[in-house]
Amino acid sequence: MSSPLLRLEAVSRSYGARHAVDEVSLDLHSGARHAIIGPNGAGKSTLLHLIAGSLRPTGGRIHYAGHDIGRWPAHRRARAGIARTWQHPALARPLTAVQNVLLAVPGQRLTAIRPQPRAVAAAHTALAQVGLTELAERTAAQLAYGDQRRLDIAVALAAQPRLLLLDEPSAGLATSEVTRLAGLIRTLPADIAVLLVDHNLDFVSAVANTVTVLHHGQHITTGTPTEIRDHPDVRRVYLGTDTPTSPTPDSRATTAAVGTPVLRVRNLQAGYTGAPVLTDITLDVPAGQVTAVVGRNGAGKTTLINTIAGLHPAQPGTEILLHGQPLTGYDARRRARAGLGTVPQGRRLFAGLTVEEHLTLPRPHPTRSKTVDTRHVLDLFPALAQRRHHQPHQLSGGEQQMLALARALLAAPDALLLDEPSEGLAPAVVGQLATIITSLAATGTAVLLAEQNLALACQVAHDIAVLDRTRIVRHITTADIREDPAELHDPLTVPTTTPTPS
Repeated sequence: MSSPLLRLEAVSRSYGARHAVDEVSLDLHSGARHAIIGPNGAGKSTLLHLIAGSLRPTGGRIHYAGHDIGRWPAHRRARAGIARTWQHPALARPLTAVQNVLLAVPGQRLTAIRPQPRAVAAAHTALAQVGLTELAERTAAQLAYGDQRRLDIAVALAAQPRLLLLDEPSAGLATSEVTRLAGLIRTLPADIAVLLVDHNLDFVSAVANTVTVLHHGQHITTGTPTEIRDHPDVRRVYLGTDTPTSPTPDSRATTAAVGTPVLRVRNLQAGYTGAPVLTDITLDVPAGQVTAVVGRNGAGKTTLINTIAGLHPAQPGTEILLHGQPLTGYDARRRARAGLGTVPQGRRLFAGLTVEEHLTLPRPHPTRSKTVDTRHVLDLFPALAQRRHHQPHQLSGGEQQMLALARALLAAPDALLLDEPSEGLAPAVVGQLATIITSLAATGTAVLLAEQNLALACQVAHDIAVLDRTRIVRHITTADIREDPAELHDPLTVPTTTPTPS
């Protein structure tokens, strides 16, 4: 057998006494389709960082194409044929899709006034590979989240890699988009080796020939997708078979009475460069209740959350009220001080601040009582208590999500906006997240949840609003959905129009 394209020999990465990656060994040959799975905090993304060069190992060796690359900087590894995507799309948002891809085409000078015809052709070829030809001239900021994911892959493919590293490529995608992504990976050139990290076992089974499982930075087992699914240790540490699930909204005892809406939205309209994304949106979210907004990527869920939060401008005629107080003319900061909390998609943490420093930032308005302090949120998120002096890049995806949620809770919001909080989380952590959300509602917080994970939405929400073609087309209680699950099939899985920006 030929020598492996990539060889990891007892690779480790430590942060003080914490071993994020602990002596992991792996061989990857040209053309391989290999997945790494494990619970949040297992060291999966850290391992990709070590291979790509954005982190240096504290032990072991990394060999690529016969070279010891452990001390190579990231740009040298990229030039040698190692390309990657990130857990959240890393795009130049003001640039068009084709301009983003041009940045990665070998030989294209960034200072050139006009791109070379050869480079333009290569960029359009990469866009065609991921099905984005028709959106080539649209800015990255205007693309739906699923299209941003595909653009991120196009940028990586334009670099003509021999090794492609994909970090959570299916996170935040609808079922139909995951299927399309799996087809894309299967049709990549046979000489490209793919190493991917993902929590979606169905997706992993569809694209990977072999799977490695990590837990607390250590190698648990490697095998075929079928062998991995049936492995008892994998089911225990990854799927969380021993973790209790949270009660459904119908069965839990809610301490706060559901009454007058805390958050009211009337005739909300928003768009991008003249193109309507949301039209005539009306929502009421009472205290002690979770309202979920679902829809395909591109339906406008993120635009809705950002518009309510004051991060995206609303069009004239929009009314947003908190406890009857109009917020429409307020900027995001004033809305937060008025009692509106937001956990945005992508978390938006400060790279240079530690966990402890993040938790000292939020301060509720003096006229509102502070019901949660640092001690309370650390009790709620015990993993953060052990990471108080760590920066975001040293945290797992689940720990970053916990930190974003903790930061919002410390501002004592009366209404909390959650945008795709389950994105990139292991199944067991999603179960913990469900418990936290239902507990927040039980204390009287009004929660508006935008979520691609319909199972989570049905588990925690009292009612669900369905976004489709710029409008809320259905408003259904979760009890009705459990009686007739097929009722949401069409607006969530069958595309009817060209996606609009989200």
